[in-house]
Amino acid sequence: MSTIRCAVTNCRCISRALCYVCHENFCREHFDVHDHSYNSLLKSLNDKIKDFDDRLEDLNNEELIESCYEKIDKWRDDCYKTIDQLYAKKCQEVKRRFHENIDRRQERIVQLQTKVTNLLQEEDVTKTSVNSLLIDVEGLEEEMNKLEQMILHIDIQPLILDNKTITIEEINTTHFNLTQITHPYHSIDCLNHLSKPLASNEQYLLIYRMQNLCLIDRELTLVKQVSWSHSRIWDTCWSSTLNCFIILAHYEVYLLDIDNMSVERVETIFRRNWWSCTCSESSLFLSTYEHSSSIMEFCLQPSIEFVKEWKSPLTCRKDEFIKDIVYNNQTIALTIFNKKTFRKRLELKSLRKFDLLWSLDLDIRGECHNTLRCCSLPDNQWLLTDFDNQRLFHIRNDGKLKTIYPYPTTPWYINLFTSNILVISSQTSVNFHKV
Repeated sequence: MSTIRCAVTNCRCISRALCYVCHENFCREHFDVHDHSYNSLLKSLNDKIKDFDDRLEDLNNEELIESCYEKIDKWRDDCYKTIDQLYAKKCQEVKRRFHENIDRRQERIVQLQTKVTNLLQEEDVTKTSVNSLLIDVEGLEEEMNKLEQMILHIDIQPLILDNKTITIEEINTTHFNLTQITHPYHSIDCLNHLSKPLASNEQYLLIYRMQNLCLIDRELTLVKQVSWSHSRIWDTCWSSTLNCFIILAHYEVYLLDIDNMSVERVETIFRRNWWSCTCSESSLFLSTYEHSSSIMEFCLQPSIEFVKEWKSPLTCRKDEFIKDIVYNNQTIALTIFNKKTFRKRLELKSLRKFDLLWSLDLDIRGECHNTLRCCSLPDNQWLLTDFDNQRLFHIRNDGKLKTIYPYPTTPWYINLFTSNILVISSQTSVNFHKV
């Protein structure tokens, strides 16, 4: 007879069975309990596995794939557009060069014909005047010979595309990593004390530095710049439709062409005390800096024209200012500051009807004299700067606060440049963080 006791603590009964799963000895009563616990666990695990299967079926793979296709299709369309623009530009250049050469010789021919006519009308033609005419004719003949032998040599560099042009990575949107936010991996000195705006497309980041508009590429190298001689810049944004950056100055709006770095004022936008700007695929939105701030919508094509104005209380309440507006996925985010109560909040509105989707009160102290800027993150999440208390607010796509991160300096503007580079401007620098 077995003298081994039951493995259950405080049980003094002799064991009657050995569990081959855990290799423990149990009395009859506790073996039944132990066996039942395993059965319950197995049933629970089986239910969980079935739940996984249901969740897998609920995943709309076609919708996810279509979303990825849309991004690749947009890249293809943008490339076509860029190629067509360059093609039209170079065709125009070829035509212009030929016409300039023809027009210049035609003008010279008319001059010589006039000179000959005048000499024929003169009664006292001198040898000197005839010799001068001969020299001019010989010079024109030499030019004509050169023109007839001239060709335009067109040197075309091949368009090199490789697999690295488009990279596909799996990103867990629920684990957007900001743990290293206090340690930028790169910084650019930026000592101008007035303007800190940031904007980007897939290729360039636009910053304002030392009275210049500067384009920074993905390698964080300065590739282009142009002097800025207009008033203070309040905000900037990118328009894929116009293929240019939009620059919001104190009362005026400008376009920055990234190909030739030309700056052009938008004459069709009237003067207002503008504060922030953002773009959808079809429209430009501008907010005003005033009590009960308004938001103006302008269409982008065929030309930039006023469409409509959203006013208080649809935009914000009385004695409130809109501090930033950001478009994302058919929605527009507004950061709002109440001048009387000093309270701040982030609101998300649908672009179609401008109705409120959600609102989040922000625990931010201070009068908000300066910026309260935000940017969109993957999966329709948001990141917002707390200027007065040196913090960043990470907000989920349902409008709930996810995390508050301390930041080592005062954050001004914020921008997600590509999918994994977070850019934050501060008093003295533009900081780059890997996320």
